[in-house]
Amino acid sequence: MLHLARQIVRVVSTGCAYASFFLGGALLGWIVLPIVSLSAGSQTRAERRCRRVVRSAWILFHDVLRIFRVLDYDPRRVRGTLPAGPCLLVSNHPSLLDVTAIAAALPDLTLVAKTSMYRAPVLGRLLRLCGYVEADDRSPFSGAATAAGCLAQLEKGVPVLIFPEGTRSPARGLGAFGTGAFQIAERARVPVVPLLIRFEPPNLLRGQAWYAIPSATPHMTVEILPPTPPGGVGASEVARRLREVYGHRLGYDLPPTEARSHEMAPDASPTVG
Repeated sequence: MLHLARQIVRVVSTGCAYASFFLGGALLGWIVLPIVSLSAGSQTRAERRCRRVVRSAWILFHDVLRIFRVLDYDPRRVRGTLPAGPCLLVSNHPSLLDVTAIAAALPDLTLVAKTSMYRAPVLGRLLRLCGYVEADDRSPFSGAATAAGCLAQLEKGVPVLIFPEGTRSPARGLGAFGTGAFQIAERARVPVVPLLIRFEPPNLLRGQAWYAIPSATPHMTVEILPPTPPGGVGASEVARRLREVYGHRLGYDLPPTEARSHEMAPDASPTVG
């Protein structure tokens, strides 16, 4: 009976936390960020200001999750440092909360968001005001447009985050890595910086209901791995090698896969994975 009561409390706490996420996102996108942007003077400065505000909100969000034992993760304790200058960030994608966890931990970055989220009435305005890049999966030319958007952000000195699997990872495994992110890094002549996320026990997987939570509080860590410098081997080889690095560090026995060519990984919105 006590175990059941605790589980009910955890489900209610989880539901309240996610409701606060959408409510907070709406308040930021429709009230706070437009005000923040007013005196910025330029679009680039306005976007940077908005990203700083949103990062503070994500830190608060994860503090609330930790206090209510929904998720044991502190974005202030990420291991490793980013190289100076712009870079292309890639990461495995074990849970629904990976984007907010990374955005809360790093000083400034831009994301790639699907059109379904980029134009959504609740969070879409927030994504646009922050200068995040749209990936329109309805258009046959979306890959080129998304790459151009990422390159424009890198030229401004802003790191860009892309999940090379294109969706959340399978339970205790990795999907095939697309080459789109690595092609962008190659064209921009910037290093690829892998971020390693550990999430135990697995939760918030693709297709899993938000209320199907484990009895133990999940624990998350984010680690910045050594960067891959620009040049050298091609995008497909970088994708293959990094997938092997992730598999080794996570202890997965991965079957070999061919890298998906000429694909962008659009799944980087905070709420869809």
